[in-house]
Amino acid sequence: MYYKKTDYKLLGYEKSFKKNKMYNALLQNHKTGKIVRVPFGSTLYKNFKDTTGLNNYPHLIHGDEERRKRFRKRMKGYLRSGYYNPAWFSYHILW
Repeated sequence: MYYKKTDYKLLGYEKSFKKNKMYNALLQNHKTGKIVRVPFGSTLYKNFKDTTGLNNYPHLIHGDEERRKRFRKRMKGYLRSGYYNPAWFSYHILW
């Protein structure tokens, strides 16, 4: 699901309560005030970095530049300009 950046404000992040997910991004709709939780990041795989500020999974950070390049190349197809989605958060926050 895609969330238009002009319709939602990014409030922050929290640890996800969903199985095998790392974090939830908290988005607030400007018109309704409703908060949407967007789960992203897998606890089954390692990631390059963690810029959520929570750093709940330091053991999953690998720091491998070559692996990062491959991941970002794969994920580019899921990104849409001007929209948030789980791939956007993984791409920018974890990789």
